[in-house]
Amino acid sequence: MPQKPIRIVTTSWDDGDVRDLRVAELLRSRGMSGTFYVPIEPFNGNPSLGREQMRALTAEGFEIGGHGVAHEIMSQIPISKAEQVVKSCKAILEDTLSQRVRMFCYPRGRYTPKVVEALKAAGYEGARTVRLLATETHYGVYDLPTSIQVYPHTRTEYLRNVLKSRNVGRLYDYMTTLNFDSGWVDMGKKLFDRVLAQGGIWHLWGHSWEIDQLQLWDEMAEVLDYVRGRENVLYLNNGDLVRYLASSSN
Repeated sequence: MPQKPIRIVTTSWDDGDVRDLRVAELLRSRGMSGTFYVPIEPFNGNPSLGREQMRALTAEGFEIGGHGVAHEIMSQIPISKAEQVVKSCKAILEDTLSQRVRMFCYPRGRYTPKVVEALKAAGYEGARTVRLLATETHYGVYDLPTSIQVYPHTRTEYLRNVLKSRNVGRLYDYMTTLNFDSGWVDMGKKLFDRVLAQGGIWHLWGHSWEIDQLQLWDEMAEVLDYVRGRENVLYLNNGDLVRYLASSSN
């Protein structure tokens, strides 16, 4: 019998802002999961998630991942410091949570091959980038792309992002199927429809502080309502996604 296509929904949220708790409530009420990537030091001076808040999130099945110590841009610091950063942020979070931290998110999506090696040596199982418009299932687990961001990007920004991925198929897709669209809500729905029809991974991400500043909560709720509770769809956090892909490829 032919194997059924994989259909997965995952979400991730960067910077560890206390407004992540509102994101968690939106996900929780829709039976969805997600990964919150938290730097050790507060980002941008905003109130950050505390120890008990992070522990409560993990108790509910959400995941906490590493995001550096002070939101370091990993491609811009010496590799010796990068090695120290990924080890120390993992150790501090694991001490806080009393459980293993499996995932890392590169601040601003920037990294080098040596940073990937540092993550592997530190014991991370995968890492997420900020590349957009992806729904495929085959990519390196330390190079995870995303599908859509809760943010009103311009066409130029989408094109720039896709060009950086050096993925010709994704560029062609944006020019044809997505028709150079720039509305994140409509594109998010189109990409999810494709996953339903063909299989794949639909990955939503964002920053709760940014969603709050731009008042995008209603749009985000609309998209979550669109993708929630579908048959034959797995709703996973990023770490469980990586493990699922590893097990399904064996």
